[in-house]
Amino acid sequence: MPLSGIRYTVLEAVNQVQQQLGLDQTSLTANKVSRELVEHINTTVNDISDFGNWMEQMVSANIPVSASVRDYFFASSAVIKNVGDIFVTNRVGPLNPINVQDMRVRIRTTARGTPTQFTLYGTDSNANPILRVDPIPDTSMTGAMLSVLYWEKPPLYTTSDSSTVIPFPGDLVVLGAVASYLLRESGGSPTPQYQVYYQKFIEGRREALNRFNSDTGWDVKFRPSYYGRRR
Repeated sequence: MPLSGIRYTVLEAVNQVQQQLGLDQTSLTANKVSRELVEHINTTVNDISDFGNWMEQMVSANIPVSASVRDYFFASSAVIKNVGDIFVTNRVGPLNPINVQDMRVRIRTTARGTPTQFTLYGTDSNANPILRVDPIPDTSMTGAMLSVLYWEKPPLYTTSDSSTVIPFPGDLVVLGAVASYLLRESGGSPTPQYQVYYQKFIEGRREALNRFNSDTGWDVKFRPSYYGRRR
């Protein structure tokens, strides 16, 4: 299904869902249904976010390096979805990711110098990952920066977010929210009307992610068949 790519505010998305359901368009706080639709918008946006690494959620940040400090934190109020790569000043290539078990072996030593490896080691009070690097930065690293590429999760919208723009294609969000509402209304039974909207949603979601992640560059990508291997 072709997508327009136009972004909607939370209010515009709810109004479009109401229109699809044959309801009068209202404010977010007008009635029980309008308030419920905000939750269906949240469910849909989280579903879209979890489907892949979206350019709309990609962020890069610099974290100052301190001598003798092994653990580093994200200065972000958003929830971090996952981490891509990490570079450190004066090192051409990215830090090599290692697992927690290997890092636990590494921290038994006191090697110091320019970090070459990292792992995600626990979470902070905001539920964001803690970056642990190895070797421990020495005094020559004072003033250096960790350049981190990561993806954020979208916020949870409330009835106070009428003018907040949702980062994903508006018509895709509407399709998913209508499907979510229809499924709840049917008590969890996948009615034919629900299946029509949900099928359009999953096709549109794949198309939207493909737009920036597979339709650029020189790489050729193949998508496995949904029907399994031919014999």
